[in-house]
Amino acid sequence: MAVACGRAEGNHGARGNRKAKVTITQSWPASSVDQLRVFEVEGSVKIDAAQTDEISLVATASGDLDIDQSKPNQGLFETTIEGKILKIGRREHRRKGFKFDIPLLFGRHKERIDYVLRVPATVSLDISTVNGRIVTRGVDGATDVATVNGTIDVETGGTSELQATTVNGRVRAKFTHSFQGARFKTVNGGVEATLPQNASFNVDLSQVNGDFEASFPLSIHSNPGSRRVSGEVNGGQHELKITTVNGDVQLARLN
Repeated sequence: MAVACGRAEGNHGARGNRKAKVTITQSWPASSVDQLRVFEVEGSVKIDAAQTDEISLVATASGDLDIDQSKPNQGLFETTIEGKILKIGRREHRRKGFKFDIPLLFGRHKERIDYVLRVPATVSLDISTVNGRIVTRGVDGATDVATVNGTIDVETGGTSELQATTVNGRVRAKFTHSFQGARFKTVNGGVEATLPQNASFNVDLSQVNGDFEASFPLSIHSNPGSRRVSGEVNGGQHELKITTVNGDVQLARLN
């Protein structure tokens, strides 16, 4: 692991300083990383793709911080490289499907950490947080993003698969060039997906409460208490699976 820079700014006195705000920056050579994983409990994640030879991080921590200046990142979160995977965060609450640790789902933590990253477009993403928004722009690597309480907003070229999951929040995805498959899931929130005109996909949509609108020709099968939408568009090469309970669904063509 090579760290080009690391610094902290703000009100960061002794360990246990209350109501503090700290900004920490780091960077890594992009050649050493194929996948970025961010795992957080309380905080947002924003990732922008850029023509760059490094991955840069700006992390802003605020609240009742337990600061330890003798530790990396003031002891507030970890940054490690394992193989070609860069891991960032306070706790890796890994998920199978969408199962977070129960203690993480209830109550708020005393501190919040918001992450802003710049990465090459080819990096793949595995991003999860509990209470916070996730935004990505221009990343074309395979992407898996999940939050419990927060919205998800993704804009991608569409050259790799995308999976986005939330419980309380909207999912919005825009594919600017192509489409290679996607899965969207939310309980309380809508789904907005914008696909290229020539996208080839097979839709499998399940919805309980909410309106449905599509710019593509699809078959709608409504049953009491639920709605199923299915159909092939332009040959149906790739899967588009959408699941929501309470929320509108919109499938739009890219202008």
